[in-house]
Amino acid sequence: MKGKIWLCVLLFAALASIPFLVPGCGWVALFAFIPLLKFADLNTEAPIKHLGWKLYLAFLLFNIATTFWISWITIPGAIAAIALNSLQMWVIFRLFIWSRKYFKGGLSYLLLITMWIAWERVYQNIEISWPWLILGNSLASCPKLAQWYEYTGFLGGSLWIWLSNIFVYETAKALRRKSVNKYDTRGKVALVIITAALLIAPPAISLSIYRNYQETDNPVEVVAVQPVVDAYTEKHGGIPQSVQDKEMFELVKSAITDSTDYVITPETYTYQFNLDAPQRNVTYSGVLDLLKEYPRTSFILGSITYRLFPTKAEAPFNASPLGDKWYVSYNTALMIDTTGVRNLYHKSKLVPGVEIIPYQRYIPFLSKIMAAFGGSSNGYGVSDDVNNLTSRDGRSVGVMICYESVYGEFYRRSSLYGAGFTAIITNDGWWGDTPGYRQHFRFAKLRAIENRRDVVHVANTGISGFINQRGDVLQRTGWWEKTAIRGTVNLNSEKTFYATTGDITGRICSFMFLLLLIALLVRRITSK
Repeated sequence: MKGKIWLCVLLFAALASIPFLVPGCGWVALFAFIPLLKFADLNTEAPIKHLGWKLYLAFLLFNIATTFWISWITIPGAIAAIALNSLQMWVIFRLFIWSRKYFKGGLSYLLLITMWIAWERVYQNIEISWPWLILGNSLASCPKLAQWYEYTGFLGGSLWIWLSNIFVYETAKALRRKSVNKYDTRGKVALVIITAALLIAPPAISLSIYRNYQETDNPVEVVAVQPVVDAYTEKHGGIPQSVQDKEMFELVKSAITDSTDYVITPETYTYQFNLDAPQRNVTYSGVLDLLKEYPRTSFILGSITYRLFPTKAEAPFNASPLGDKWYVSYNTALMIDTTGVRNLYHKSKLVPGVEIIPYQRYIPFLSKIMAAFGGSSNGYGVSDDVNNLTSRDGRSVGVMICYESVYGEFYRRSSLYGAGFTAIITNDGWWGDTPGYRQHFRFAKLRAIENRRDVVHVANTGISGFINQRGDVLQRTGWWEKTAIRGTVNLNSEKTFYATTGDITGRICSFMFLLLLIALLVRRITSK
């Protein structure tokens, strides 16, 4: 018995990690939770000693294996993110095991599915969030199997994964039992048919969509710059910005042409950018000089910016003092042309502890605690919503900064608001040469499919590249490769069902979970 329990724990951690770590293995997620379902059955047969700790260990190992690279940025932050994310998964599965005392048949499974997906939906919309391991994202390494995300979004993938795991497990259990009558035999046949349909139909439909999808030919030329500035030793003053700029503009000139529509740099390429006096920023001046030679081009610049406020009363709640004034910093993408800064977008999905003090306006002392552990003392300002960048010709570009591209429900707004293509600007150099930047690049394939928008992924280092509307990688750079690449993306004005309607799967599952939770509590009370 002990051997079976530990085998379930270790086998789950291994199988669940493979889709996030091994290219082309997203399909493994369809079977990864079977060991945990067996774990739940073993507990039904005979209560497992220290069940809670063993179950938590399974989720902890899964989180460590897939996201250990967070520790390259901050060890305390990594411990908190991994431990808390594991705890949330543990709570869901522990409640599922407990519910089996009161729910018979498939009701406990339905509770598990809806509860998990409701959690993934909520995780997209709170300040303390780490949605990296949303199950639907595990298909990023197999984008040809996820073409139907344009209808359901990533949570449709989570639903498919859970249904597949449960039906495969229950079918295997049923086939091992001896049939006692014709009804039992018919039940087994039905299970086999449903399971086969679950495993075959979605991939078949997806491959058909993939083969038949054609992009409308509406090209613009884009240059993506990967400058490779060491995030730890050279960034923000390690070497002068003017030196960085000299190398960056040389890279741009090696790729730009008279037909180039956009040049895009990574997140936080430059810093100390006063939004009320941009001419004081050395990089901005260099961009304007470049655009004199290429007036057709619009330049999307990633920068740490700030804005000054005369008094505390006029400043946002998270402002910091600067002499007799107050200021707020932002992680910003700016659209610049020959006329100057046309418009901008401030990153809205901020990294807890590093870029935002969660719920600081309600719990002010959190800023001191975060600062003591190496986090931000006040956090960055944000835009109220997705704000596409519009060039003077009226074309709109969606910009996602860093891990905003993991928030599929947030990301879809860029195409809903009219973006013709999307740029993901990021500084994946913080994570070192680990699976982190590779996972991040793969997730962009799913966002391209969900919205049917070409993606230009621009990293300081990591992977920069061009992804088409089917999720195919057309061009990409290597790790720590200082370069600029030129490519063509097709603008698209058509909106997918998912972009238009949003996360229907998550909304339905959240509603069903609430109903099932009420039913569970009623049964718990009446059983006494």
